[in-house]
Amino acid sequence: MVTPKDDHVVYKESQGEAEEGKTMGSVLPVLFLAIAILTMVTTMHRIATKEKTQIGTLKALGFKNRRILFHYTSYGLFIGLTGTGFGNALGYGVCKLIMSENGMMGTYFDMPDWSAAIPEFCYPVLIGTVLLLTLISYLSVRQQLRGTAADALRPYSPKKMKKIFFERFRFWDKLHFGTKWNIRDLSRHKSRSAMTLFGIVGCMVLMVGGLGMRDTMSGFLELLDKDISNYTTKVNLIDDADFKQSKALSEELDGDWESLSGISLDGDTVTLDIVHNPGGLLNVMDEDNNRLGLSDEGVYLCLRLRDKAEIGDEITFSPYGSKDAYKATVIGYNRSVMTESVTMSDKLADKLGLDYSISSVYTNTKADEIKSSDLISGKQDKAQLMETFNSFVQIMDSMVIILVVAAVILGVVVLYNLGIMSYVERSRELATLKVLGFRNRTIGKLLISQNIWLTVIGVIIGLPAGVGVLQWLLTALAGEYEMKLMLGVLTYSVSILLTFGVSLLVGLMVAGKNKKIDMVEALKGTE
Repeated sequence: MVTPKDDHVVYKESQGEAEEGKTMGSVLPVLFLAIAILTMVTTMHRIATKEKTQIGTLKALGFKNRRILFHYTSYGLFIGLTGTGFGNALGYGVCKLIMSENGMMGTYFDMPDWSAAIPEFCYPVLIGTVLLLTLISYLSVRQQLRGTAADALRPYSPKKMKKIFFERFRFWDKLHFGTKWNIRDLSRHKSRSAMTLFGIVGCMVLMVGGLGMRDTMSGFLELLDKDISNYTTKVNLIDDADFKQSKALSEELDGDWESLSGISLDGDTVTLDIVHNPGGLLNVMDEDNNRLGLSDEGVYLCLRLRDKAEIGDEITFSPYGSKDAYKATVIGYNRSVMTESVTMSDKLADKLGLDYSISSVYTNTKADEIKSSDLISGKQDKAQLMETFNSFVQIMDSMVIILVVAAVILGVVVLYNLGIMSYVERSRELATLKVLGFRNRTIGKLLISQNIWLTVIGVIIGLPAGVGVLQWLLTALAGEYEMKLMLGVLTYSVSILLTFGVSLLVGLMVAGKNKKIDMVEALKGTE
């Protein structure tokens, strides 16, 4: 028998963990970099818009465009360098917290060296990030320097608007004034509205992804603890244990048993899982997480192998160490906990004439009550297995906290910046409304209602987007567990309420500024 290193179980599992790490390393940095860029774009645009008059004053006093550009561009450069420095230090600390002998991954691996290493591609990424933030600052200010000093000194004035599409219909005249005003404003400032919507969708995706990941893992552990594994002790037997002696031991312990062995299926190495479970101590689950009563008429493919054959097709497999080939009909799919497997009942295995040995016995007898035997290579309490998975949940909880905090920060920073931009751009309109007799409360409702509109649209888009991202993450990061996506009502509720809460909070903060508006400056500044 000749097998490649890639097919060895231990090497395969280690490579799987490494690939999952690479996948996570390619997702989270891109996600947070997008947040950083969006935050920088909105912040610098807000600063440039708010200080337009000051920029015009500097230009009128004789400061050259190059010097003004250098001054404001240095904002992005300084923020980029400072953030990169702090990020390197913090990133190293987080890395050591996870990848160390006493850290989270120390539970799974024994490694000869736990030294932290920075991939070479990180250096150009860091340099590129700093340059990108600097470029954003440069472009934001350069736009305000166009034209003469007199042009720069003039406060922001909204562009002229033609009739929008909705005004052609009869229902337009029946709409409330605030509704008309918000629709026109959204049409006038499409880029600002799009960035606000992007921020809300991003907030929803992070929350649904983070909280949904926790729901899915909790559901998987509950399934593993209460439905799949109903035993107290797992007794591992030596390789090639005598079948009759192993079966006698199983009957003595009043247990169920299974046989695990390697087979070749279409050139791939997978596991053949032969199950004998009349006591229901070890159950096989279908793709809907229901207990599966194994039929003696055919085999079951795990979900990761469902592309190998459809139900009703016949597969051919060959055990390693043997030249014999066996054929069986696929009669269903099952959810595998760990390995890529083909599952069958012991009666079908006997019918096919397979030569196999029992690998493990599952019993409700406590480990310390089981007598020592030459057949037994080890004993494992189910509690130990669940404790291992609980340590994985702790890692996931840390990730969930990071994602939720990032979502709140994204929502607050981006929405606040865009809210201030909206306030500056509409200051003349707001002052006009005050002159016409609109109270601060009424104007505040107008400002908040626009945020609420965009939040509703963002939630509608963000919910399915978050579920889609979570499904992709489960496939990429935890494919070997074949988890079923589970999202509880609490996850949806918290995600929606937090997003609306952030939007409402920012709306109230921006609406409060309307009380301090300078009426003369807002109404006469353009003239």
